Amino acid sequence: MTGRSGIYSVWLMGAFRLEGVDGARVEIASRKTMGLIALLATGRDGERTRQFLQEKLWGSRGAAQAQTSLRRELSNLRKLLADQPTPFLFTEGLRVRLNLQAIRFDVPVPGAANANEPPSSRADAEFLEGLDLPGEDGFEDWLREQRSLLNAELAAREAPAAPFPPLPRHVLDLTQPAPGFKGRPAVAVLRFQNQTGDPALDFAAEGLSEDLIDQLCRLRWLPVIARSSSFHFGPEIQDAKAIGQGLGARYVIEGRLRAAGENFLLAVSVVDTETAKVIWSKRFDLPGSLANESLVPLLEDLTAILSAQIDHAEQSRAAARPATSRDVNTLIWKSRWHLNRMTRQDAVIARDLIEEALRLEPENPEVLMQAAWRIGWSNWAERVKPEDMQTWSKLARDAMRADPEDGRAYAILGGYELVVRNNDRALSLCSRAIELNPSLPLGHALLGSTLNLAGRPAEALVSLQAAVRLSPNDPFAFHTLGELATAYWMIGQWTDAVSLAEQSLMRRPGYWLAHLVKVSALVGAGEESQAAMAAQTMMGQFPGFQEEHIDWLPFLNPEWNAKLKDGLRQALRGGVVEKS
Repeated sequence: MTGRSGIYSVWLMGAFRLEGVDGARVEIASRKTMGLIALLATGRDGERTRQFLQEKLWGSRGAAQAQTSLRRELSNLRKLLADQPTPFLFTEGLRVRLNLQAIRFDVPVPGAANANEPPSSRADAEFLEGLDLPGEDGFEDWLREQRSLLNAELAAREAPAAPFPPLPRHVLDLTQPAPGFKGRPAVAVLRFQNQTGDPALDFAAEGLSEDLIDQLCRLRWLPVIARSSSFHFGPEIQDAKAIGQGLGARYVIEGRLRAAGENFLLAVSVVDTETAKVIWSKRFDLPGSLANESLVPLLEDLTAILSAQIDHAEQSRAAARPATSRDVNTLIWKSRWHLNRMTRQDAVIARDLIEEALRLEPENPEVLMQAAWRIGWSNWAERVKPEDMQTWSKLARDAMRADPEDGRAYAILGGYELVVRNNDRALSLCSRAIELNPSLPLGHALLGSTLNLAGRPAEALVSLQAAVRLSPNDPFAFHTLGELATAYWMIGQWTDAVSLAEQSLMRRPGYWLAHLVKVSALVGAGEESQAAMAAQTMMGQFPGFQEEHIDWLPFLNPEWNAKLKDGLRQALRGGVVEKS
């Protein structure tokens, strides 16, 4: 490729090189800037979201630091090109876009200034030769994928004509796990179809699917196929098994954007590619504007729902495997399946399975996460030994160090800090969990619990309602509903407290806190006979229950413990306290 006056030139094969519109080389010292330009060049229309760039180039840092780093990198690049008469890139809200019509590349880039002039590259050249970013796994994975795709594409152009069309470039060796996934289930989001009848909305359908990929990437346990691969399959390819084999994905997410009067509908479905069966589907109402900011809550909800559906499918798949299957991923999913059954016998099995996984891979972040979660939940169920509390804390901290971008580890450690009454620390950890993954129901639920215990029930309602909205069918939803009942009881909304306590007990009849809150709310409402019946039901289910058990609830202000005790006492003797 040779330079051309009035046009920028970018070399991505071999050593990175950028020439200005005057043909002079622009010296770029920052490897992150080189990576930034390459990431944009491989995006559709030369465009990427800021979040995508931050996760790929600064994924090892916190979100706030990554945002600052991206802004600084963009500012430095503009300064380098300040004397050029033609803009090199544009920043548009949440997106960054190259001015493709003013740039020539030495690799195929649709829309670039030389898009109709197939570039020639040295056969021995490597994509971004010598450029790597140690510690930034997202960028390194993307770089490996791009090198593979470009090598295949360049080789195909050099190959002699064949009597049959070449095989798709995404064919994999299916006798081996997908590269980098270590046997974990991968998900692919196909380009959403625009079925509105308006071609001008193609961008909206594709933007929704791309933004969903960005959201799903926050689920650190679930590998997500890159859009450059999954968008390769068009709507004319309907064979889910073939797509799954071509991408190495166990699950495929499909979407269809449709018109509904002045608004829109988005129909989303999940297909298990091994069975070609739809395991979940739902339609969502969208506003007529399709503005990005109005779609963020929808995408967060959708991400949480998809996470729960795939999680459940993997648990069921693992439970059906023979007992001889002892690989780490099977052990993890079987442990989760047994833990969710919520019996003492299953809890023991879950413990043995996850401890076996821990012995096999003691530094695996997913194993550490699940091992910490098991102890944390056991503590809520029946209180664990002091040494187990220490193990809970250590495992959660080890999981955070193993993967500092996984919000679950912060939430699980926040649960520990909540129990030991380090309320400020718990608030900070749970808030960080939500910052890393806004779609994490556990983070919202534990934040709500922490706010309740801090005596801030009105704030707790917001977090707890978000947790229920994100995962209404979670096996542990009874706990969140019980916390919602507690918040309403604390602010004196007795009817709502009773209703939510009953919903919690429908899911888990043995949840003593929900019984206790129901009793106290009925006492507060002046419902003497109903309070007495509820108290008798509770004591019949927990014959050894003593008032001292209420002291275990880690309220910062013990007056709340005293109010629960007083409510139970009043109900048991048939009296009623006055409403506050």
